[in-house]
Amino acid sequence: MKPLWLIGRDIAHSPAPSMHNAALVALGQAPRYALHPVEPAGFEAALDEAERTCAGINVTAPYQLRAAARYRAVLDDRAAACGAVTTVVFDAGRAVRAANTDVVGLRTAWRRANVDVRERVVAVVGAGGGARAVVLAAHQAGAAALTVHARRADAADALRELARALGLALVDEPAHLVVLAASALDDPGAAIAGAVRGPGFVHELRYGGGARAARDAALRGGHLFLDGTSMLLAQAQVAMALFLGGTLPDHASAAMSGAVSSWRTWT
Repeated sequence: MKPLWLIGRDIAHSPAPSMHNAALVALGQAPRYALHPVEPAGFEAALDEAERTCAGINVTAPYQLRAAARYRAVLDDRAAACGAVTTVVFDAGRAVRAANTDVVGLRTAWRRANVDVRERVVAVVGAGGGARAVVLAAHQAGAAALTVHARRADAADALRELARALGLALVDEPAHLVVLAASALDDPGAAIAGAVRGPGFVHELRYGGGARAARDAALRGGHLFLDGTSMLLAQAQVAMALFLGGTLPDHASAAMSGAVSSWRTWT
């Protein structure tokens, strides 16, 4: 069987192989999901190799926008709407579907945590591929408006343009929910204090040790906190279904949940 990869940068501690391989084993298949770390200069070559050798890939930071540009002919509706790709399925050496599973992952995480953004303001910190998924998820969940916090003015403007195209109002005011979608934050506490209405919700898309500073700051501020594991699991389950070409059986989905639970106990 052809392998499955996670392509990204700084992915050594990702729990993705544990989740996906747990599902494969539950389905009676050999583990074949592996990390494939890539520096920016080697990204296109990595995709060339993946097309030749893999059944599918997941794509994470900082490459979701570049993947969308490469596979624009086979984007699904969510990937086309937000301009970012997280999952690609290959057949006979070519891409047949490029999807964004983060949007479903975000909405699932919010629903499970009883975070209701209907008619409310959502703030996003960051302006990369993950942030673009946040904008689309907020729109689909019925948010009234969006606030963007990003260091790069050009990326922030592009994110605001996406929000406008979706019909979200742009405001500069505290939010009900702030999603930390930046790959790194020098001061999560300052980002949270400047973005969320208290008491509110803070969703840090990182997980494990990468989420601790934001968690501590959120709790000090009296906010409810979500780390990225619930979203990670939900989007991985959608991605695995795409790799399998059908519905993910319940026992395989449960195996992925168990793998995340085990991973959280040792991080």
